[in-house]
Amino acid sequence: MKTVKSSERSTGIGATHFTAILSSGEWVRVSRHPQARHMGRNHKYEEYEIDVADEAVEAQFDRSNRGNEYVEASNGMSWRSFEEARRWAAGANAPNTCPHCGRPM
Repeated sequence: MKTVKSSERSTGIGATHFTAILSSGEWVRVSRHPQARHMGRNHKYEEYEIDVADEAVEAQFDRSNRGNEYVEASNGMSWRSFEEARRWAAGANAPNTCPHCGRPM
């Protein structure tokens, strides 16, 4: 078992920061997991912990106030958007919109 910690914060104007666990094809924010423990507040961040299997994949999700997103997972993968990370987690790695015109495929 390992303990995954999440420092979560949202600015209210777009920026957000949290850790999520891959579970059944989706990312579950640590704070929203039923087994998460709230550890208190530290410098404007809400702190959470959860115990998971050593093989569990977790990812750090970050969005700036400008809307720039970045996700970095414990398995070495990274994505430039939350949606890309969600598609990968769901096993739908192919884009569902055209990268050139934005139309549904």
